[in-house]
Amino acid sequence: MLPDLILYPSYADTYTNVLDDVREILLSRHLIHYACSLQERCMLDDDQLENAVQRALRVCIAAGISPAEHFRKVFVYAGADIRQDWLVSDLGLQLIMLNADISNPIIARMQIELLSNTLTR
Repeated sequence: MLPDLILYPSYADTYTNVLDDVREILLSRHLIHYACSLQERCMLDDDQLENAVQRALRVCIAAGISPAEHFRKVFVYAGADIRQDWLVSDLGLQLIMLNADISNPIIARMQIELLSNTLTR
């Protein structure tokens, strides 16, 4: 009989997992905004915010940018409820603002301000 055999993961498996973890940490450092912050500032309802996020995700895909680098779905505990939110990068937040419903005057002003700041740099 063989003594108890202990199987260790291969070097390639371990190394790949470590690289994935490091990549995840580096990507997470740029996800500093919650999409719900726009919802509160701009008086958007849940559906309007989600539509703006989905359009922003499609913009990333069309531009060849990985959405995972700028958007991450998270769940936030608020009081007795758990709600869905998005952690986003600076670019992600700007894309959400640019893809929100412009019939909202707050959104329209934010879009003008965002574009004005971009053009004057």
